[in-house]
Amino acid sequence: MSEAPHEPRRADWFELFFDLVFVVMVAVLAQGLHGDPSWRSFATFFVLFFPAWWAWVNLMISVNLFGFNATWNRIVLIAAMPGLGLMAASAPEGLGEHAWAYALGAAWIQGAVFALWWPQVGGDLRIPPWRPIVYSVVPGVVWLVSAVVPSPERFVLWFVAIAIEVALLSIRSGQSREIDRRVAVDHLVERIGLFVVIVFGELVFTIVIGLSEHFTALSGLAALGAFATVVVLGVIFFQYGTASAELGIARAQLRDSRGGLREAVLYVPFFFICGITMLAAALGTAVAEPTHHLPPGSIAGLVGGLVIYYALSAVFEWRLGQTWRAVLPWLAPGVVAPLIVVLPLAFVLPAWASALATGTVALGLWINDAFIVEHPSAE
Repeated sequence: MSEAPHEPRRADWFELFFDLVFVVMVAVLAQGLHGDPSWRSFATFFVLFFPAWWAWVNLMISVNLFGFNATWNRIVLIAAMPGLGLMAASAPEGLGEHAWAYALGAAWIQGAVFALWWPQVGGDLRIPPWRPIVYSVVPGVVWLVSAVVPSPERFVLWFVAIAIEVALLSIRSGQSREIDRRVAVDHLVERIGLFVVIVFGELVFTIVIGLSEHFTALSGLAALGAFATVVVLGVIFFQYGTASAELGIARAQLRDSRGGLREAVLYVPFFFICGITMLAAALGTAVAEPTHHLPPGSIAGLVGGLVIYYALSAVFEWRLGQTWRAVLPWLAPGVVAPLIVVLPLAFVLPAWASALATGTVALGLWINDAFIVEHPSAE
């Protein structure tokens, strides 16, 4: 079977500059998860982050398909940045008094996506005119209308806007198959990997800022445990995850597995990144208040972040063709250890000790993962 018809590609420097807006978005939204977040805080984070993530994915895949060297595409991405900035700036009150601004930012992005797709109508990808209209213009209008509609009806319209796009992506056609075959896997994996770097950067930033503001020995110990955790999870992701992702996505592309590709690129990374952000906020709280017990909300973020990290990594592998038998040897410890070790310890130990315990558990999971990779027969 032939390879996907594209030349090897790397992310452009300007694409990385474009991603700086998302550094701000993640940092702003993460603020609501510090301290003792409630279930409403977590729900708000998920609700506001998904449209931003979806906007990033739409723009990233458009550039992946159509290239970045064209002057028009660069102009459109530059023009999209203020819209993303508006979403980030309004995020703290994105479900409250600034929801109208958040909706306008989302509509702005839909206009940018349309501007990237419309010139491709009738080209070699055989994109019909209705496709960019239904996928971008219609949801954009819904977002605009939601800006002047009161809550909670406004949020129903947000759901409708995204549901239209999700439904269109689920339709299987000859044109959608051709688009799938045109995806540059190496560029796709690199862009998602660099986005994850941004989120890990938010974790490191939170640790360092927390230590600088609470420069004590116990804060230092909490920071040491937090730093060990982020280093271990980062090494696991970049040493094993990215290589596996590129191979798995390429295989799914050749198998014409549209469902696997869609979930692996659009949905799984979203929850994976949410888990890292939850973990970052909890560890930041431990560094800021090392002598107290972690509040229940931070414990939920600490344990939930680790569980989501491993669970979604496993789902990602499975949707790209890996068997559960191969996944379970590292999935089971990654899910069970936070629940039976980190969770009970966090309720009885001060925050600095909980952070150190988390770092120790993460190190043990890394050793387990390395052993499985180096001794495949252990599976």
